[in-house]
Amino acid sequence: MAENDPEMHRLNELERRLQQARGGRKQEEKPASPPASPSQMGIAFRLVTELLAGVIVGGAIGWALDRVFRTSPILLIVCFLLGVAAGILNVQRVARELNESNAGKE
Repeated sequence: MAENDPEMHRLNELERRLQQARGGRKQEEKPASPPASPSQMGIAFRLVTELLAGVIVGGAIGWALDRVFRTSPILLIVCFLLGVAAGILNVQRVARELNESNAGKE
């Protein structure tokens, strides 16, 4: 921008007036607050989501493989059960992480 730009002059004037209003001090940054602990509803939602994700993905993969190989319910059942197992393992992992983080706060 040019030196004689009226817009730039107005911005500089506004900045000067803001500094005067603040008493010549720069705006201080707020200290970072610690992350809030998750609510009980949030924890429950996360656990249910972890379980459902494994079940739905396992079932979808089994259904797709059954369609491709024409082995009607066999792969669906196998992959569904694998999805249930994966979902339960994910729920255990998340619960362990949450338990460790809560133990560290106390």
